[in-house]
Amino acid sequence: MGIFSQFSPKALSPTDDAYYYPGGSFYGGLPFTESGMPMASDTAMRLITVQNCVRVRAATMAQLPCHVFENLGNDDFREATELPLYKLLNDQPNSWMQSPIFWAMVEAFVCMRGNFIAYKIGLPGRPVLELIPITDKVTKIVQNPDYSLTYYVRFKTGEEQPISQDKIMHIRGLLTFDGINGVNPIEYSRETIGLGTASTRFLSRYFGKGMHPGAIIQHPMSLDPKTHANLWDAFKKKYAGLGNSQDLMLIDEGMKIEFPTIKLVDAQYLELMKMNEAQICGLFRTPLMLIQAGEKETTHASAEQFFLNYSIMGVAPDCRNYEKTIQSDLMTEKEREKYYVKFNIDALLRGDFKTRMEGLQIGVNTCILNPNEARKKLEFPPYKGGEVFKTRTSTTKDDAKNQPKENQGEQA
Repeated sequence: MGIFSQFSPKALSPTDDAYYYPGGSFYGGLPFTESGMPMASDTAMRLITVQNCVRVRAATMAQLPCHVFENLGNDDFREATELPLYKLLNDQPNSWMQSPIFWAMVEAFVCMRGNFIAYKIGLPGRPVLELIPITDKVTKIVQNPDYSLTYYVRFKTGEEQPISQDKIMHIRGLLTFDGINGVNPIEYSRETIGLGTASTRFLSRYFGKGMHPGAIIQHPMSLDPKTHANLWDAFKKKYAGLGNSQDLMLIDEGMKIEFPTIKLVDAQYLELMKMNEAQICGLFRTPLMLIQAGEKETTHASAEQFFLNYSIMGVAPDCRNYEKTIQSDLMTEKEREKYYVKFNIDALLRGDFKTRMEGLQIGVNTCILNPNEARKKLEFPPYKGGEVFKTRTSTTKDDAKNQPKENQGEQA
């Protein structure tokens, strides 16, 4: 049994302040917001807008392959598939998690808590064998006099033990005030998220109380209990249920019927919910269209621009941050001189076949890619002669020259 087998989360009760604010900036959120709602990273996920944004961000990172490349010099490189780190990052970081689940978890922690911390299994100076997520178990981080970091981790026994920085991979969010802890987005946006949670709860209670009758029947006289019950049973038997919703209704004895419209406080309530939704999407750098929100109809052109903006401003900065953290925390100084890590953002176009083909066509016609390189991106096998760079014009003109002699004789 190694050290990672001793990690265990502490059971917390909703009445415990640590349930809302354990571990300082890792979990974030004070017990209550001005709206009266308790707010922490875990409770924020109960608001559907927050959950949708986190799911989109996590699903995005889950589909991006993480590759390790070797720098061969002279602007040449290759995929270093033989490295243990390549398989660790691209296939399986530990014995029970696959890479898509792992990187989705990383993104979710960074979005919700501003930090992701993993314990590195392996001997110092040797390749890392496994990455064990321990973000929930870290209680504090202390900077030593020599500026190195020590992570205090809670074990199954309840005691805290220090772990040195060289045994940790720590991915911080892009916003940090001290360079040690990533800023928890929920902690600094708890009022906005709390307002959305309070609005949702108010709406649930409104419908839950049943104060929205489908019809109101007014009788000009005061009815005794027996007559009232008989009249009630007669109307309920005749008109209750979806099958009788369009039947003709006859009323007598001077009674009047009214079908009230459902009104909340006013129209600004819905506007408030829309504004809150947009603010939360802005917090996670996620377009409204990706969480099926927003009142404006999305066209093909606008959807393309939204997705491009999401890729550039939302996904690319996180990828760059993760890549540099991996090189710093998982590679030795000698390895960093020779190898580097890259997430393949082109994988986001995997479902858009037309756009991928058009991009590859432009790459081949402008000699950025040769045909075999383009086929490799599509996971097609190479063909003989496909490693030659040709423009569209030269391909047409030089076809005869590039063919075997026996074929040229047949054409002649």
